[in-house]
Amino acid sequence: MPTVTGKISAAANNDTVQGSVDVMLCGYGSRVPRVNGQSLVGQLTTQTIKANASGIFTFVCAGNDSISPAGTYYTVTIRDSNGDIAQVNAYRFLNNPPTYDLNTIDPYDPTQPPPPLPPLLVNNWLWVPWDQPPAFDGSVYTTFGVVLAGDCASTFTNGYPGTLYTFAIIQDGVGHHNFTWPTNVHNAGTIPKTPNTALVQTFVADTGDELYPIGPATVQHWQ
Repeated sequence: MPTVTGKISAAANNDTVQGSVDVMLCGYGSRVPRVNGQSLVGQLTTQTIKANASGIFTFVCAGNDSISPAGTYYTVTIRDSNGDIAQVNAYRFLNNPPTYDLNTIDPYDPTQPPPPLPPLLVNNWLWVPWDQPPAFDGSVYTTFGVVLAGDCASTFTNGYPGTLYTFAIIQDGVGHHNFTWPTNVHNAGTIPKTPNTALVQTFVADTGDELYPIGPATVQHWQ
């Protein structure tokens, strides 16, 4: 959990102020916030955290990256010795780094748009039978595997420009099978003939279903 520190002083002469801070969790919307998906947050505002004789205060909070729903932040209210509010600022405290000094870090602007969600993890690998012949459809999958048990030719269709497509062409335990790349796949590697050996290569799609390699093919043993 992040540890947050700061120091309260007067604007003139930098005198020490034994003030206090209030910390509130915000930005959780209509849902009860949860920490690590295990506990419900029932107290959203801390009790007043008083500064010591040197004006220094410290508090520990749950990292915003461990709170759901995403997009939460904290507001820190700075009060002087009389309890008068000097200012309220918003901050995001993450588990890494584990410590924050409010004397040096910039406040967080909660009006900024939320960060984009990470892409969904889905299975993008399709095993294609060698004897149909292999037809690679770029509108459905981005990675294709073929285990050769005989000679075959192949086709590639429906590629999205700018998308990367990867092929793993594998010889079976007998090996020595011929594989003919689609005519719109350019500068592809030569398929090895050794049994249980795979060629793996990645291409980028251009318009017209044309594929161009982004690097040389790799050849490796495949079990």
